[in-house]
This record gives sequence, C-alpha cells and structure tokens, in this order.
Amino acid sequence: MNVLIIDDDPLVCDLLEHFCSKLNMNINATITNSGFEAINLINQSSFDLILLDYDLPDITGKEILFVIDTKTPVIMVTSNKDFGYESYNFNQVIDYLVKPIEFARFYKSILKVKSTETKHNYTKDDSFFIKEGTNLTKIHSNTILFIKSAGNYLEFVMENRKVMTLMTLKDIAPKLDSNFFKTHRSYIINLHKVDKVTTDGIKISNHTVPLSKTFETTFLQKLNLLN
Repeated sequence: MNVLIIDDDPLVCDLLEHFCSKLNMNINATITNSGFEAINLINQSSFDLILLDYDLPDITGKEILFVIDTKTPVIMVTSNKDFGYESYNFNQVIDYLVKPIEFARFYKSILKVKSTETKHNYTKDDSFFIKEGTNLTKIHSNTILFIKSAGNYLEFVMENRKVMTLMTLKDIAPKLDSNFFKTHRSYIINLHKVDKVTTDGIKISNHTVPLSKTFETTFLQKLNLLN
C-alpha cells in the first residue's frame, strides 16, 4: 500500500509515518512538506492513500483536493475540529484526523479506508471505451500490458492485439486504477504484468518498457523491493 503523507510539520509527518509502520499492511510511505511538490508526486506516481494536511503554507489542502484524482482516498489532517462538515463536499475524503493525532483514531481511519476499498472493488467495472477510428472499442484494464504515448496518440498494448486512439496519457490516467504506474514520460504499465526488471528496462511479455531515473525509486517501492 503506497501512502503519501503531506504536512508542513516534520513532527506530524514522522508521527504519521510511525503510525503507518505499526500497521501490518506492508505500507510504503512517501513524505513531503510542500503542497506543490505533493501535486507533482501525485501526477508522477500512483498512491493508494493520501494523508493531507488542510493548512499548508504554499497551497491549502482544500485546493489540492480540487486538482487530484477523485478515485484516490484521502484522510485529511487538520487542527480545525469543524472540518467534518466541510469534508462532505469532497467524495475522495474518507475521514479526517484532528491534531493532536492518537494512534487509535488513526487506525480507525485506516480501517474505514480499507472498508471503502472493499465495497468499491466489489462493484467496480474495470472496463472503459476508447475511440478507435470511427468505432468505440471496449478495453478491459486487466488485459492491458502497457500504454505507450506517441505524440497526441496512445497505443494500448495487450497480449494479442494493439489499439491506437487519439488521446494523451493525461487523458487516460483518471480511467486507470492503482495497478498502473508511469515508468517513463511516454509509458504507463500494468504492474501485474511485469515479468522481470533488468538494466535494459522492464520486461512485460515479449516487450521491454523503459524505466526512467525519475520514476525508478517509486516503481521499486511499488514492487516491494525496497525496505
């Protein structure tokens, strides 16, 4: 489980990271003290949960909520006890924690997130339609090996076929779940399809996908190879 912790107070970040380490959930935590850096991290990587401080100095947590993917669950961290009423305006906010944070309350929020994920996974449809020429083609995300960008076009590479469509990686990202990860500015891969990682790149079936230095550390964390 990849968790992004966003708070300008290093002590709060350390506390939340410590709480994450006490959970038996194999959590990889990424920490940032900047709201703008957080937005860049969210755009570059895929997170299963975001712990977001409401009162950041450079950009407010509320502003961040407006620009991030609504599919990613968020637990707000705030000193404002009245935030609970406002949180109902944001679909991705599962719960909120009021500082000072106690582990028991944190744990309850995590269980709430897991419960929401279970309900979502039970009902979700992993398919979507893309335009292929004059036709609409249905794509099941679990059949995708990787997606390659070529200018304003995307190539969806599957085991037995390829589909081209007029679309960008930014356009397709909201349709993909946390099993997909951007390994290069022109590639998004299905993590479940990775066969091997070598010095030449990522081996998926009979393909080799590039892995840029920018995304390497987070990618390896996704594969649970880093401590």
